[in-house]
Amino acid sequence: MVIARSPSQLLRSAGGGLPVPRVAKLGAVVIAVGLLADVIEHTLVPHVHDELVGAFPLGEHAAHFIVLLGMVLVLVAIVADGVRAQRRRGRQEESPTHAVR
Repeated sequence: MVIARSPSQLLRSAGGGLPVPRVAKLGAVVIAVGLLADVIEHTLVPHVHDELVGAFPLGEHAAHFIVLLGMVLVLVAIVADGVRAQRRRGRQEESPTHAVR
């Protein structure tokens, strides 16, 4: 029995019901593109006469760099979202709207 889910439902369940920052979504897409490029570089592209940098072809380095860039984007989104959440929490503590008078 296969249950079809939309991408937004998958993201919601992967995030534990919490909203996922847009930059983190972009980072996940960049990681997926980089992994696809990495698989292509390692399996389909012949590297017989390619220029080597540190014992690896330049194309493989580029694919790995794309994945690294995606990881940095996800991390930046998570940190920025945490900072924003802390600021929101700090403002709520300063001016309570539910105070008993």
